[in-house]
Amino acid sequence: MFEEIVIPTPRLDFPALAAGEGPVVVCWHGFPDHPLSFGPLASRLVAAGRRVVVPFLRGHHPSTYDELRFADGLTLAADAAAVNEALSSEPLDVIGHDIGAGVAGRLAAGWPERVRRVITMSVPPPAALRTIFDDPAQQQRFFYLFMFQVPGVAERLLNSTLISYMWRTWSPGLEVPQYVHDMYADPALRANALKLYRANFDRSLHDPELAELGKISERPAQIPMLVLAGAQDGCITPDKYDAATGLAPGSRVEIVADAGHFLQLDRPDEVAALALDWLR
Repeated sequence: MFEEIVIPTPRLDFPALAAGEGPVVVCWHGFPDHPLSFGPLASRLVAAGRRVVVPFLRGHHPSTYDELRFADGLTLAADAAAVNEALSSEPLDVIGHDIGAGVAGRLAAGWPERVRRVITMSVPPPAALRTIFDDPAQQQRFFYLFMFQVPGVAERLLNSTLISYMWRTWSPGLEVPQYVHDMYADPALRANALKLYRANFDRSLHDPELAELGKISERPAQIPMLVLAGAQDGCITPDKYDAATGLAPGSRVEIVADAGHFLQLDRPDEVAALALDWLR
């Protein structure tokens, strides 16, 4: 259903998948994932009269493999702001999954004029993550965050076996789509994915020109958000949303029954219904 497009911006020409006509919804994917995973959700949004645009994260498409000098979350949020501005002079609706949830949250905090409505999926917004590492069990589930910091080891272990384990653990019963395996078969893509995680600890991967915005982007956004989580998510368990602070008044947390981390694939009907209600 998707067509491939390129979104020219002053920051980068972003390859993207797009479908439908009508008010635009911009969707940002996560790890280890591909824009195509938004397909089932996109088909339902398109049927409801929306145009869905799903850009590839910087460094996650062959045309941008060499464009990931900085890999911090603020860089990705600045990219999202540029995409929104290129697509419309008006604020746009944004949905972010996993890493894309951080993109959406920081975009709403740092560039609120570019955003109309926000939905995050499977990762709490940045300002709600402050205490997540206090839980030893959650640290275990985040083993890959730490493993990815080890040169050589990370490059060797980020392979199809690990990706299959992540998907199987994070969304029980869900098979890894072949397009994900194909995407991560490329060593350049895997190196860029590792950069995103190493930027959590390596300040040399942060864009110094965005440093001042960093004081804003981690604060609670003033735009209400719909925060979605899967009841069976094996990456970030639903109890981590119980005390979700850092959300603007009017925000809502919804736990989707019988869904795992990839809830847009696990339960596309339920997620589409929640999304369409929120975006109205």
